[in-house]
Amino acid sequence: MRRLAFFVLPLCLLLLLLLPVAAQAAPKPTFDQAIDHLFAQGYPQTIDQHLYAMPGTNPQLGFSWAGTWADNARASYLAAQMRAIGLKNVHFERVPVDVFDFKSASVKVGGKTMTASSFSGIRPTSCMGLTAQVVYAHDGTAQDFDALQTAGVSVAGKLVMVDFDPNMWWLNYPAAEATARGAIGLIMTWSPVSTYPWYSVATDALGSNDGEYDLSYAPMVYISQQDGDWLKGKLAANGTGPIATMKLIEKVRLATQGGFGYNVFGDLPGTVHDGTFVLFGTHHDVHFHAADDDSSCVADNLAIAKAMLMSGYRPQHTVRFMITTGEEFGYTNSWYDWSIGAWWSITHTHPDWVGKIRVFLNSDYFTGKAPLGAATTPEMTTLLNKEAAANSALLPYGTDFKTPVNTWDDAWTFSSAGVPTIGFDEEPGNEANGTYHTNYMRPNLIDWPYVADISKFLFSLETACNGGLSPYDLKARADDLSSTVVPADLLSAGAGKVVVQRLQQAITDFTAAAGAYEGRAGSIPASHYSAVDRRLRHIEKLLNSSFSALTAWDYGCYPHQQVLNDVQCLEQAIAALQAKPADTTTALNSLSNVALTSYGLMLSHSVYLHDLTRRLPGYYRVDWGGQGHLIHYLDVTPQYNAIQAGTWGAGTVAHLQAMCHKDLCDLNSRLNAMSATLECVTPQVKALK
Repeated sequence: MRRLAFFVLPLCLLLLLLLPVAAQAAPKPTFDQAIDHLFAQGYPQTIDQHLYAMPGTNPQLGFSWAGTWADNARASYLAAQMRAIGLKNVHFERVPVDVFDFKSASVKVGGKTMTASSFSGIRPTSCMGLTAQVVYAHDGTAQDFDALQTAGVSVAGKLVMVDFDPNMWWLNYPAAEATARGAIGLIMTWSPVSTYPWYSVATDALGSNDGEYDLSYAPMVYISQQDGDWLKGKLAANGTGPIATMKLIEKVRLATQGGFGYNVFGDLPGTVHDGTFVLFGTHHDVHFHAADDDSSCVADNLAIAKAMLMSGYRPQHTVRFMITTGEEFGYTNSWYDWSIGAWWSITHTHPDWVGKIRVFLNSDYFTGKAPLGAATTPEMTTLLNKEAAANSALLPYGTDFKTPVNTWDDAWTFSSAGVPTIGFDEEPGNEANGTYHTNYMRPNLIDWPYVADISKFLFSLETACNGGLSPYDLKARADDLSSTVVPADLLSAGAGKVVVQRLQQAITDFTAAAGAYEGRAGSIPASHYSAVDRRLRHIEKLLNSSFSALTAWDYGCYPHQQVLNDVQCLEQAIAALQAKPADTTTALNSLSNVALTSYGLMLSHSVYLHDLTRRLPGYYRVDWGGQGHLIHYLDVTPQYNAIQAGTWGAGTVAHLQAMCHKDLCDLNSRLNAMSATLECVTPQVKALK
């Protein structure tokens, strides 16, 4: 025994010493190989399936809205996954949110109980529900309610049934109108004439989204198309229907009462400790169970992180992963009620990150065989197109890249804060197949091999932004500006000649400086990269924060564009009224295109004015909208109605001229501010060397 041990013990020690050598000898996979392995082994699929199966606040339908116990459980699960992967500095950050814990919703007529869903931010009914007669108000416009009144039908104290068509407007508008008319509840169903692709996967599909609601509006539930058709079959010719009981059971805890959710973070530390990082982003709050929006992207980001570690990737600068809450909804009493977790992070918790984030790569729902969409800041377009061309095999369905960053996900609030940003999705993705935000967002929708290829493409972008000089194409920004600022249009609209000339010169100077930098960037010594990069990020901060604005319809634009549109429409209307004879048709068409006037024409005046109030820069819940250089929303509906009624006169024209003058002053101010930004930036670009 002892003699055997004498020989075996040294042999065992030798083997133990050799084991690390053998382990080190085994080559690590490349990132792409690691991704292929993870997807082949079902790693992201398992994450996605787990998220899909996690309990929601409604046992059957799911729902994990921001700050609910279900959403917070998802945050905890994802933090645990980050730690298991090996990410560092994994932690939660609180986000104050209005918590709407959706329990159930239903509409009962006689012996038939219809399961319903609801939209976030809508106040609940009592546990007994609301029992009243149903009245059908079609699209829910002021004209629809007036027609009911003319027919002798009042909606006061009733449940109003309305067809929902996102092509027309959002559901908060008919809800506000119905509430103003005395309705106690609303039953929404899909419009039979809508061509919008949502909620069309099946006639029994339920839908949900952010409500952009006010707590003062009557409660609202959503029933499927087939249940809506059944209920319409019970209506009398005048639109009145049976007695129904509508229930929306929720537990509500507002942010002012301590409601909060969690953003989750984890890091892959870089070798250079300069405080800068590349940021990946998705969100964990969901409507229904949601295998895709955004669980598939959450699973994919975790797979990317795991593949980085498996492949031994050592980034020069830290790679940070952020999974937000409140992307789908965060606050009631607000129009800008989505992307709250991201907005809170970059404007409240970490405003210092602006100038430190090298690029923000945000992903929002990856599903099936569709082009890869991206909405980005102009400076990132060259890199996007270059990497897409170099990796075309990874993108077999093509691409749909555009500027600027859009507002429909977390990307825009970071971009408008000053961060170089690319927001990814699939176009048309799950919207076209009708499953978007329905109870049909199931795991079988996701083409995982395609998602794996997208992961590889995202990694190519990350590495391109994580070493050497940041690939911001300032010339692309200059070209984008030049195509957007049309001096002839500005002068024709009445902008000051000196103001326009100043902006022209500022763009010319910036274009020249950007072109010169592009020409010498390749010869900048590596020893200068850190200093040049720091200045580049400061330039990006100025450009993105100064030039990120919103149209009246919440699309990204430059600060002058919506105001210019309104001035042009006002001037066209004024000219048409001053013509001999007056051209009232043109005047009406022009006024209908001033900001949100088309909505105002479908609403009672007081309801419309309340909606405009929620878009004011000083409104207490303007949220990320306040980053968007919001316009002064003009109310031209009194003038429109006077023209339409034939009661207009010189006073009408004078009112329009006064509003036009106000907007022209605003336009000149915005043009000067744009010039000032470029005049500040151009010398900084010239100094990059």
